[in-house]
Amino acid sequence: MKKLIINANVFNGTDNQLLENVAVLVEDNLISKISRQDDIDLSVADEVIDAKGGTVMPGLMDAHVHITLSAPFNVIDTMTREEVAIRSARISEEMLMRGFTTIRDVAGNTLGLKNSIDNGYAKGPRILPSMAAVSQTSGHSDYRQNQAQERIGQHEDSPMMKLGAMKVADGRAEVLKAVREQLFMGASQIKIMAGGGASSTFDPLDTLQFTLDEMKAAVEAATDYGTYVAAHIHTADAMRRAAEAGVMSFEHATIMDDDIAQTIKDKGIWVIPSYFTSSLIAERKIPLPNEETYRKTERVGKAMLKSAELIKKYQIDNIAFGTDCVGEANVHATQLNELGAIEQTFDTITALRMVTSNCGRLFEMSTYQHPYQQGCLGRVVEGAYADLLIIDGNPLEGVACVADTSKQKMIMKDGIIYKNTL
Repeated sequence: MKKLIINANVFNGTDNQLLENVAVLVEDNLISKISRQDDIDLSVADEVIDAKGGTVMPGLMDAHVHITLSAPFNVIDTMTREEVAIRSARISEEMLMRGFTTIRDVAGNTLGLKNSIDNGYAKGPRILPSMAAVSQTSGHSDYRQNQAQERIGQHEDSPMMKLGAMKVADGRAEVLKAVREQLFMGASQIKIMAGGGASSTFDPLDTLQFTLDEMKAAVEAATDYGTYVAAHIHTADAMRRAAEAGVMSFEHATIMDDDIAQTIKDKGIWVIPSYFTSSLIAERKIPLPNEETYRKTERVGKAMLKSAELIKKYQIDNIAFGTDCVGEANVHATQLNELGAIEQTFDTITALRMVTSNCGRLFEMSTYQHPYQQGCLGRVVEGAYADLLIIDGNPLEGVACVADTSKQKMIMKDGIIYKNTL
């Protein structure tokens, strides 16, 4: 099946200027040709799509989502696996209809959802799963709900752990086993918890979690499978340990200092911040269970906005779009607000690259664990996946036209059109 998009301008995911008056030929699920409008033969196509002067751009990507965490944690604790699955399917379809064609899930048992989407039984973005996020006992994945809940059995002592979103492992041998288990279950990359969390009750933010040897074990197991480790991480001391261990993706990287900013730059480590969520929690606009959680999240929110200055100062280019949305569908519906927050923090082209080509580069670190290797992601180039949006407007003049779903005139994923209001 050949689809031809005509009368288009193109933002290719990287350049700070549009390709003007071009045509884009899609064969099955790949972009096969990009040419000048005058050079194209309309008869080559089975279907012609008139962009009417709109901008063709890559489908959006989110490198830090929790698609199965579809309710506040205390509510998830009361839900069956079936209910979680049904909620997740709805959230995934809504993500696709906001223009997100690929996501990286960094704590959740998403394999069944991913396979259902890939095989046409559900609608949603491509998913690069991490499966369960691994932490030490009394770490950010240890979601026991009170201190009287003594551990028994196989470390599955809370519903969050039983659902496969979180995993606890202690010592080198257990960490190796836990990481290898996630790889067996289809993880594209590994997620660990390298320090305290804002949303969890019993691990203070400044705690260092996992010894250096334990972190190295996780990195070694992931590297042996051609992929990398992403770490939930807030403090500079935790980042220093993770950098020494070989962790290549810092989720949040909140309380940064000059020393670790330089290390991040030198080692090519990726940073995935969440500025819109940070602004909300800094202003206490997200309901939380207790005052201690408010204090921790408020500190995180304010610090993350300050760390942006170090990202600029040290010209850290490996930054990717991530929202860290957790909760009901209305929380996930704020996903596009992150674009405006990044534009305000940096600039327009940085926001656009972070949500397209930068995510694509990050995901390529999964090498042969990457589930989508037929084409490239995050760019509009020949040989790329046909994951495309047509925008009414010029995104390079401001991301508002991308963040407004009414301006997203067409959404295509894998060569299939899911929305067309042209």
